[in-house]
Amino acid sequence: MNNKNTTSQINYNSNSTHNNENDFTSTKDGNVDTDANQIGQPINILICYFSGTNNTKKIVDLYVKYFKTNNCNIDIHNIEKGNFDGDLNQYNLLGIAYPIHAFNAPEIVVNFVKTIKKQSNKTPLFIIKTSGEPLAINNISSIKIRKILKRKNFELTNEYHYIMPYNILFRHSDNMVYKMWNTAQNLVPIHCYEILKNINSKLKYIFAGSAVAWVFRIQHWGGHFNGKKYKVSDKCIKCQKCINSCPTHNITIKDGEFHFGNKCIMCMRCSFFCPSNAIKIGLFNNWKVNGEYNFDNFNIEEEDLHKNFCKKSYKKYFEKSEAKIKSFNEMLNSNKKDSN
Repeated sequence: MNNKNTTSQINYNSNSTHNNENDFTSTKDGNVDTDANQIGQPINILICYFSGTNNTKKIVDLYVKYFKTNNCNIDIHNIEKGNFDGDLNQYNLLGIAYPIHAFNAPEIVVNFVKTIKKQSNKTPLFIIKTSGEPLAINNISSIKIRKILKRKNFELTNEYHYIMPYNILFRHSDNMVYKMWNTAQNLVPIHCYEILKNINSKLKYIFAGSAVAWVFRIQHWGGHFNGKKYKVSDKCIKCQKCINSCPTHNITIKDGEFHFGNKCIMCMRCSFFCPSNAIKIGLFNNWKVNGEYNFDNFNIEEEDLHKNFCKKSYKKYFEKSEAKIKSFNEMLNSNKKDSN
């Protein structure tokens, strides 16, 4: 195994605090020390997230880690646990995080934002989303929730899309997964910096994006339909992990037989984490991905069976990410020289 990083690194060090962007420093190996406190007073941040198979949760955890080192009070709310009962007026920033489902936010996320109360004052909003491919059409996934929250006095200021491995369609190679995760770890501190410094960053929507998103939103209904076709094979060991982890409580067992209801959102949690690979996912069973990924190892000898899939899009994503990381490093180095 080879654990050599493929992109510039951004490191955390929580042992010191700083007060302005000039205090961001580069380490002697060219990496970025991002422990700077970019705001004079503590601010309160709430991130509400849904994560089917933990990709989005891993990204949210990075945000939490960085915000906490920057004098922020941060709370997170798991959307599948229900409505948020706290007082949103106590927060300076609201974040919504989710995996993209058929170029849309998952149904559970759309339903959740509908329950959020209208704010008396305009509140900045940032959106975090993940998907397995870096296609521009994924940008439209936030249109619906953005419109809902705008009516509730939330204003979108920042929006970020991270590429993480598929839990349906095909299994990404370990090398690609490592590269995705390494890139995300280096981008998140920069994006958090932009949020805290009020540097707006929004994604561009494709032409007629609202109409396109509306068409693909059939996945919400389609999930209910296809979910009823899920089956459990004789490989099942009756651990009931699928029942206990389903975010919509769609799976039940009676007289030893599993039953799948009409509330499936096709988050893939049951089939992805099934320890005996016993769940068949209806019409999409040929696209099933089973088993957790290894995010930390890089195997240079591994063959990538899908290396030509969206090849140009992946190349562009990684190149743009590398350029952003490099530019950020250069900015910090320049600020350091000016302050000396």
